[in-house]
Amino acid sequence: MLYNAVSTLGLSKRLQTANTALQLERLRNNDEIASGKHFDVAQALGARTGQAIALRNLYDETDQTLKSTALLQGRLGTMDSALTNILSAGQDVLAAASVGLGQPSSTGTSLQVRARAVLDQVVGMLNASSGNGYLFSGVEVKTPPMRSVQGDDSGLPSPMQIVQDAIAAATGGSAAPQTAADTAAALAVLDDLFAVRDPALPLPPPLTLGFEGGLYRGAAAYQPGGADTPRLSARPDRSTEIPYGIQGNDPAMRDLLQGLYMLASLDTSQLPQDAYKPYMDAAVAKVSGGLDGVREATAQLGIHRAQLDDVAAMNNSQLRILNDQLDAMESVDPAEASLRMNQLEVQIEATAAATARIARMSLANYL
Repeated sequence: MLYNAVSTLGLSKRLQTANTALQLERLRNNDEIASGKHFDVAQALGARTGQAIALRNLYDETDQTLKSTALLQGRLGTMDSALTNILSAGQDVLAAASVGLGQPSSTGTSLQVRARAVLDQVVGMLNASSGNGYLFSGVEVKTPPMRSVQGDDSGLPSPMQIVQDAIAAATGGSAAPQTAADTAAALAVLDDLFAVRDPALPLPPPLTLGFEGGLYRGAAAYQPGGADTPRLSARPDRSTEIPYGIQGNDPAMRDLLQGLYMLASLDTSQLPQDAYKPYMDAAVAKVSGGLDGVREATAQLGIHRAQLDDVAAMNNSQLRILNDQLDAMESVDPAEASLRMNQLEVQIEATAAATARIARMSLANYL
Protein backbone atom coordinates (compact mmCIF):
# COMPACT_ATOMS: atom_id res chain seq x y z
CA MET A 1 0.00 0.00 0.00
CA LEU A 2 1.44 3.40 -1.07
CA TYR A 3 1.28 6.61 0.96
CA ASN A 4 2.07 10.14 -0.25
CA ALA A 5 4.46 11.56 2.32
CA VAL A 6 5.78 15.13 2.50
CA SER A 7 8.76 15.94 4.68
CA THR A 8 8.02 19.00 6.81
CA LEU A 9 11.76 19.53 7.18
CA GLY A 10 12.31 19.55 3.41
CA LEU A 11 9.34 21.84 2.88
CA SER A 12 10.60 24.20 5.56
CA LYS A 13 14.05 24.41 3.95
CA ARG A 14 12.53 25.08 0.53
CA LEU A 15 10.41 27.88 1.99
CA GLN A 16 13.45 29.35 3.74
CA THR A 17 15.41 29.28 0.46
CA ALA A 18 12.54 30.96 -1.35
CA ASN A 19 12.24 33.55 1.40
CA THR A 20 15.96 34.34 1.18
CA ALA A 21 15.68 34.81 -2.59
CA LEU A 22 12.68 37.08 -2.13
CA GLN A 23 14.53 39.12 0.51
CA LEU A 24 17.48 39.60 -1.85
CA GLU A 25 15.13 40.62 -4.64
CA ARG A 26 13.47 43.13 -2.31
CA LEU A 27 16.88 44.61 -1.40
CA ARG A 28 17.72 45.00 -5.08
CA ASN A 29 14.35 46.53 -5.79
CA ASN A 30 14.82 48.90 -2.86
CA ASP A 31 18.20 49.97 -4.31
CA GLU A 32 16.52 50.64 -7.65
CA ILE A 33 13.87 52.81 -6.00
CA ALA A 34 16.53 54.75 -4.06
CA SER A 35 18.95 55.24 -6.99
CA GLY A 36 16.45 55.41 -9.83
CA LYS A 37 18.68 53.02 -11.84
CA HIS A 38 18.36 49.35 -12.71
CA PHE A 39 20.24 47.14 -10.24
CA ASP A 40 21.59 45.09 -13.13
CA VAL A 41 21.64 47.40 -16.16
CA ALA A 42 22.99 44.74 -18.54
CA GLN A 43 20.19 42.33 -17.62
CA ALA A 44 17.56 45.02 -17.96
CA LEU A 45 18.82 46.29 -21.34
CA GLY A 46 19.69 42.98 -22.91
CA ALA A 47 20.78 43.53 -26.52
CA ARG A 48 21.01 47.31 -25.97
CA THR A 49 23.80 46.94 -23.41
CA GLY A 50 26.50 47.69 -26.02
CA GLN A 51 24.75 50.94 -26.94
CA ALA A 52 24.59 51.95 -23.27
CA ILE A 53 28.30 51.23 -22.80
CA ALA A 54 29.18 53.33 -25.85
CA LEU A 55 27.05 56.22 -24.56
CA ARG A 56 28.60 55.93 -21.09
CA ASN A 57 32.14 56.04 -22.58
CA LEU A 58 31.25 59.09 -24.64
CA TYR A 59 29.71 60.74 -21.58
CA ASP A 60 32.88 60.14 -19.51
CA GLU A 61 35.07 61.45 -22.35
CA THR A 62 32.97 64.60 -22.71
CA ASP A 63 32.94 65.16 -18.94
CA GLN A 64 36.74 64.87 -18.80
CA THR A 65 37.04 67.26 -21.73
CA LEU A 66 34.92 69.81 -19.88
CA LYS A 67 37.14 69.56 -16.81
CA SER A 68 40.26 70.07 -18.95
CA THR A 69 38.57 72.97 -20.71
CA ALA A 70 37.80 74.63 -17.39
CA LEU A 71 41.46 74.38 -16.37
CA LEU A 72 42.55 75.85 -19.70
CA GLN A 73 39.99 78.65 -19.39
CA GLY A 74 41.50 79.56 -16.03
CA ARG A 75 45.01 79.50 -17.49
CA LEU A 76 44.07 81.74 -20.42
CA GLY A 77 42.19 84.07 -18.09
CA THR A 78 45.30 84.51 -15.93
CA MET A 79 47.41 85.12 -19.04
CA ASP A 80 44.95 87.74 -20.25
CA SER A 81 45.05 89.51 -16.88
CA ALA A 82 48.87 89.52 -16.90
CA LEU A 83 49.05 90.91 -20.43
CA THR A 84 46.49 93.60 -19.60
CA ASN A 85 48.58 94.70 -16.61
CA ILE A 86 51.72 94.73 -18.76
CA LEU A 87 49.98 96.95 -21.30
CA SER A 88 48.80 99.35 -18.62
CA ALA A 89 52.21 99.62 -16.98
CA GLY A 90 54.07 99.94 -20.28
CA GLN A 91 51.70 102.64 -21.53
CA ASP A 92 52.38 104.64 -18.39
CA VAL A 93 56.16 104.69 -18.86
CA LEU A 94 55.77 105.28 -22.61
CA ALA A 95 53.73 108.41 -21.94
CA ALA A 96 56.37 109.68 -19.51
CA ALA A 97 59.26 108.95 -21.89
CA SER A 98 57.55 110.58 -24.89
CA VAL A 99 57.29 113.94 -23.14
CA GLY A 100 61.00 114.80 -23.30
CA LEU A 101 62.17 113.38 -26.62
CA GLY A 102 63.64 116.67 -27.81
CA GLN A 103 66.30 117.33 -25.20
CA PRO A 104 67.46 116.16 -21.77
CA SER A 105 65.37 117.40 -18.85
CA SER A 106 65.27 117.05 -15.11
CA THR A 107 62.52 114.48 -15.47
CA GLY A 108 65.12 111.98 -16.70
CA THR A 109 65.92 110.90 -13.14
CA SER A 110 62.27 110.30 -12.28
CA LEU A 111 61.84 108.53 -15.63
CA GLN A 112 64.62 106.12 -14.68
CA VAL A 113 62.90 105.38 -11.35
CA ARG A 114 59.54 104.91 -13.05
CA ALA A 115 60.97 102.68 -15.76
CA ARG A 116 62.68 100.55 -13.13
CA ALA A 117 59.39 100.12 -11.23
CA VAL A 118 57.54 99.20 -14.43
CA LEU A 119 60.34 96.82 -15.40
CA ASP A 120 59.98 94.98 -12.08
CA GLN A 121 56.22 94.83 -12.62
CA VAL A 122 56.49 93.49 -16.17
CA VAL A 123 59.01 90.84 -15.13
CA GLY A 124 56.69 89.85 -12.27
CA MET A 125 53.74 89.53 -14.66
CA LEU A 126 55.77 87.40 -17.07
CA ASN A 127 56.59 85.09 -14.13
CA ALA A 128 52.88 84.53 -13.45
CA SER A 129 51.87 80.92 -12.86
CA SER A 130 48.67 78.92 -12.88
CA GLY A 131 48.44 75.66 -10.98
CA ASN A 132 51.88 74.13 -11.06
CA GLY A 133 53.14 75.73 -14.28
CA TYR A 134 54.46 79.10 -15.41
CA LEU A 135 52.40 80.78 -18.09
CA PHE A 136 55.06 82.44 -20.26
CA SER A 137 57.84 79.81 -20.19
CA GLY A 138 56.63 77.90 -23.23
CA VAL A 139 57.08 74.15 -22.90
CA GLU A 140 59.44 74.68 -19.94
CA VAL A 141 56.45 75.15 -17.64
CA LYS A 142 58.40 74.26 -14.48
CA THR A 143 60.91 77.11 -14.96
CA PRO A 144 60.12 80.78 -14.23
CA PRO A 145 60.77 82.53 -17.54
CA MET A 146 62.33 85.79 -16.37
CA ARG A 147 65.26 86.38 -14.06
CA SER A 148 64.77 89.08 -11.43
CA VAL A 149 65.99 92.49 -12.58
CA GLN A 150 68.49 92.65 -9.70
CA GLY A 151 69.60 89.05 -10.10
CA ASP A 152 69.19 85.75 -8.29
CA ASP A 153 71.27 83.01 -6.73
CA SER A 154 72.34 81.51 -10.07
CA GLY A 155 75.80 83.05 -9.86
CA LEU A 156 75.25 84.99 -13.11
CA PRO A 157 75.37 88.79 -13.34
CA SER A 158 71.97 90.37 -12.83
CA PRO A 159 69.99 91.28 -15.97
CA MET A 160 70.44 94.95 -15.13
CA GLN A 161 74.20 94.42 -14.85
CA ILE A 162 74.24 92.56 -18.16
CA VAL A 163 72.57 95.51 -19.89
CA GLN A 164 74.79 98.09 -18.22
CA ASP A 165 77.93 96.08 -19.06
CA ALA A 166 76.82 95.86 -22.71
CA ILE A 167 76.42 99.66 -22.86
CA ALA A 168 79.80 100.21 -21.19
CA ALA A 169 81.51 97.78 -23.58
CA ALA A 170 80.03 99.57 -26.58
CA THR A 171 81.05 103.06 -25.36
CA GLY A 172 84.59 102.14 -24.41
CA GLY A 173 83.97 101.89 -20.69
CA SER A 174 81.59 104.80 -20.11
CA ALA A 175 78.43 104.02 -18.13
CA ALA A 176 76.39 106.05 -20.63
CA PRO A 177 76.83 107.20 -24.25
CA GLN A 178 78.55 110.56 -24.64
CA THR A 179 78.29 111.08 -28.38
CA ALA A 180 76.00 110.10 -31.23
CA ALA A 181 78.57 107.47 -32.23
CA ASP A 182 78.52 106.04 -28.69
CA THR A 183 74.73 105.82 -28.85
CA ALA A 184 74.83 104.08 -32.23
CA ALA A 185 77.37 101.56 -30.90
CA ALA A 186 75.37 100.98 -27.71
CA LEU A 187 72.15 100.45 -29.67
CA ALA A 188 73.84 97.93 -31.94
CA VAL A 189 75.13 95.93 -28.97
CA LEU A 190 71.75 96.06 -27.23
CA ASP A 191 70.04 94.87 -30.41
CA ASP A 192 72.45 91.92 -30.43
CA LEU A 193 71.79 91.29 -26.73
CA PHE A 194 68.00 91.09 -27.19
CA ALA A 195 68.08 89.37 -30.60
CA VAL A 196 66.52 85.99 -31.36
CA ARG A 197 69.27 83.56 -32.36
CA ASP A 198 70.18 79.91 -32.77
CA PRO A 199 71.47 78.79 -29.34
CA ALA A 200 74.20 76.79 -31.06
CA LEU A 201 75.79 79.95 -32.52
CA PRO A 202 78.28 82.03 -30.49
CA LEU A 203 77.30 85.47 -29.23
CA PRO A 204 78.77 88.43 -31.11
CA PRO A 205 81.47 90.29 -29.14
CA PRO A 206 81.56 91.96 -26.68
CA LEU A 207 78.59 89.94 -25.33
CA THR A 208 79.16 86.94 -23.06
CA LEU A 209 75.48 86.44 -22.16
CA GLY A 210 72.43 86.89 -24.38
CA PHE A 211 68.78 87.48 -23.67
CA GLU A 212 68.11 83.74 -23.50
CA GLY A 213 70.12 82.53 -20.56
CA GLY A 214 71.00 85.94 -19.20
CA LEU A 215 67.55 87.52 -18.85
CA TYR A 216 65.18 84.72 -19.89
CA ARG A 217 65.26 81.06 -18.80
CA GLY A 218 62.16 79.55 -20.40
CA ALA A 219 61.94 77.58 -23.64
CA ALA A 220 64.27 78.96 -26.32
CA ALA A 221 62.82 80.38 -29.52
CA TYR A 222 64.96 78.01 -31.59
CA GLN A 223 66.48 74.61 -31.03
CA PRO A 224 70.17 74.09 -31.77
CA GLY A 225 70.42 74.08 -35.54
CA GLY A 226 67.72 76.71 -36.06
CA ALA A 227 64.51 74.63 -35.90
CA ASP A 228 61.57 76.29 -34.16
CA THR A 229 60.92 75.13 -30.59
CA PRO A 230 57.41 73.61 -30.23
CA ARG A 231 54.86 75.98 -28.78
CA LEU A 232 52.18 75.24 -26.21
CA SER A 233 48.77 74.34 -27.61
CA ALA A 234 45.64 72.61 -26.38
CA ARG A 235 43.07 70.31 -27.98
CA PRO A 236 39.82 70.81 -26.06
CA ASP A 237 38.04 68.39 -28.38
CA ARG A 238 38.86 66.09 -31.26
CA SER A 239 38.45 68.73 -33.96
CA THR A 240 39.80 71.91 -32.32
CA GLU A 241 43.38 72.91 -31.53
CA ILE A 242 44.15 76.18 -29.74
CA PRO A 243 47.72 77.54 -29.82
CA TYR A 244 48.09 79.74 -26.75
CA GLY A 245 51.85 79.59 -26.13
CA ILE A 246 52.73 83.25 -25.60
CA GLN A 247 56.30 83.32 -24.27
CA GLY A 248 58.53 85.80 -22.49
CA ASN A 249 61.02 85.65 -25.38
CA ASP A 250 58.53 86.56 -28.10
CA PRO A 251 59.64 89.53 -30.27
CA ALA A 252 57.09 91.84 -28.66
CA MET A 253 58.33 90.99 -25.15
CA ARG A 254 61.96 91.40 -26.21
CA ASP A 255 61.27 94.86 -27.67
CA LEU A 256 59.31 96.00 -24.63
CA LEU A 257 61.95 94.73 -22.21
CA GLN A 258 64.78 96.24 -24.25
CA GLY A 259 63.14 99.67 -24.17
CA LEU A 260 62.44 99.42 -20.44
CA TYR A 261 65.98 98.28 -19.63
CA MET A 262 67.35 101.15 -21.72
CA LEU A 263 65.33 103.68 -19.71
CA ALA A 264 65.98 102.02 -16.36
CA SER A 265 69.72 101.37 -16.75
CA LEU A 266 70.87 105.00 -16.80
CA ASP A 267 69.78 108.54 -15.97
CA THR A 268 68.90 110.02 -19.35
CA SER A 269 68.93 113.56 -17.91
CA GLN A 270 72.73 113.28 -17.73
CA LEU A 271 73.20 112.44 -21.42
CA PRO A 272 74.69 115.03 -23.77
CA GLN A 273 72.31 116.33 -26.41
CA ASP A 274 73.97 114.43 -29.29
CA ALA A 275 73.71 111.13 -27.41
CA TYR A 276 70.36 111.80 -25.80
CA LYS A 277 67.98 112.13 -28.75
CA PRO A 278 68.90 108.96 -30.70
CA TYR A 279 69.02 106.98 -27.45
CA MET A 280 65.58 108.15 -26.34
CA ASP A 281 64.12 107.75 -29.82
CA ALA A 282 65.30 104.14 -29.89
CA ALA A 283 64.07 103.39 -26.35
CA VAL A 284 60.62 104.87 -27.01
CA ALA A 285 60.37 103.04 -30.34
CA LYS A 286 61.19 99.73 -28.63
CA VAL A 287 58.63 100.27 -25.87
CA SER A 288 55.98 101.40 -28.36
CA GLY A 289 56.62 98.52 -30.75
CA GLY A 290 56.65 96.04 -27.90
CA LEU A 291 53.33 97.33 -26.57
CA ASP A 292 51.81 97.04 -30.06
CA GLY A 293 52.94 93.43 -30.19
CA VAL A 294 51.60 92.69 -26.70
CA ARG A 295 48.31 94.32 -27.65
CA GLU A 296 48.08 92.10 -30.72
CA ALA A 297 48.91 89.00 -28.64
CA THR A 298 46.21 89.99 -26.14
CA ALA A 299 43.65 90.34 -28.92
CA GLN A 300 44.62 86.92 -30.32
CA LEU A 301 44.35 85.44 -26.85
CA GLY A 302 40.84 86.89 -26.60
CA ILE A 303 39.92 85.08 -29.82
CA HIS A 304 41.25 81.82 -28.38
CA ARG A 305 39.27 82.35 -25.17
CA ALA A 306 36.07 82.93 -27.15
CA GLN A 307 36.79 79.80 -29.18
CA LEU A 308 37.33 77.86 -25.97
CA ASP A 309 34.04 79.17 -24.55
CA ASP A 310 32.25 77.94 -27.68
CA VAL A 311 33.81 74.50 -27.29
CA ALA A 312 32.79 74.38 -23.62
CA ALA A 313 29.21 75.39 -24.47
CA MET A 314 29.00 72.72 -27.18
CA ASN A 315 30.35 70.04 -24.81
CA ASN A 316 27.90 71.10 -22.10
CA SER A 317 25.04 70.67 -24.55
CA GLN A 318 26.36 67.27 -25.61
CA LEU A 319 26.70 66.22 -21.98
CA ARG A 320 23.06 67.09 -21.29
CA ILE A 321 21.90 65.11 -24.34
CA LEU A 322 23.99 62.10 -23.36
CA ASN A 323 22.72 62.30 -19.80
CA ASP A 324 19.11 62.30 -21.03
CA GLN A 325 19.79 59.29 -23.26
CA LEU A 326 21.48 57.35 -20.48
CA ASP A 327 18.68 58.19 -18.06
CA ALA A 328 16.12 56.89 -20.54
CA MET A 329 18.02 53.62 -20.86
CA GLU A 330 19.22 53.03 -17.30
CA SER A 331 16.46 54.55 -15.20
CA VAL A 332 13.74 52.50 -13.51
CA ASP A 333 10.04 53.36 -13.83
CA PRO A 334 9.11 54.42 -10.24
CA ALA A 335 5.53 53.10 -10.58
CA GLU A 336 6.73 49.73 -11.86
CA ALA A 337 9.37 49.48 -9.12
CA SER A 338 6.79 50.31 -6.42
CA LEU A 339 4.34 47.73 -7.77
CA ARG A 340 7.08 45.12 -7.83
CA MET A 341 8.02 46.03 -4.25
CA ASN A 342 4.39 45.51 -3.12
CA GLN A 343 4.25 42.11 -4.84
CA LEU A 344 7.52 41.05 -3.22
CA GLU A 345 6.28 42.07 0.22
CA VAL A 346 3.07 40.04 -0.26
CA GLN A 347 5.11 37.01 -1.34
CA ILE A 348 7.52 37.41 1.59
CA GLU A 349 4.61 37.63 4.05
CA ALA A 350 2.97 34.54 2.54
CA THR A 351 6.22 32.59 2.65
CA ALA A 352 6.85 33.64 6.25
CA ALA A 353 3.31 32.59 7.25
CA ALA A 354 3.69 29.20 5.59
CA THR A 355 7.06 28.68 7.25
CA ALA A 356 5.56 29.55 10.65
CA ARG A 357 2.67 27.09 10.17
CA ILE A 358 5.04 24.28 9.27
CA ALA A 359 7.20 25.09 12.28
CA ARG A 360 4.14 24.67 14.55
CA MET A 361 3.19 21.24 13.16
CA SER A 362 3.82 18.11 15.23
CA LEU A 363 2.93 14.40 15.20
CA ALA A 364 -0.18 15.17 17.23
CA ASN A 365 -1.64 16.86 14.13
CA TYR A 366 -1.86 13.42 12.48
CA LEU A 367 -3.17 11.36 15.43
